[in-house]
Amino acid sequence: MIQNKNENEDIEKQSAFSKLGMYDPLSLGDYMFIGLILMIPVVNIVFLLIWALDSHGNLNRRNLAKAGLIYFGIGIALTVILGIGLVRAVMLDQLVYPGGQTYDYKIEHPDFDDWIDLPYKADET
Repeated sequence: MIQNKNENEDIEKQSAFSKLGMYDPLSLGDYMFIGLILMIPVVNIVFLLIWALDSHGNLNRRNLAKAGLIYFGIGIALTVILGIGLVRAVMLDQLVYPGGQTYDYKIEHPDFDDWIDLPYKADET
């Protein structure tokens, strides 16, 4: 008897959630709207936050927004790490070559004929 009451309550909850459209699949128009919104800078982050934190919204859209925020966080972290590395590389370059000057090697370049003995002269070819 108690089990039947619990099952009835579960069925009522599921039907209430399905009436709200929480478990309905997203339509083609929904995906096109989401794609259009996600192309707009700054607005995309606001909508991703709204959709991810909406507890009564569509479950598929909520999960898509959470995944988008995770990717956004990974992108920010990689940008910061690579940016710090780039700044350190520039600082090291300025330390080694102050004033933007490069070290000029003063090596005498020997004549080609002095490097190796050839059976002919280089200017004959």
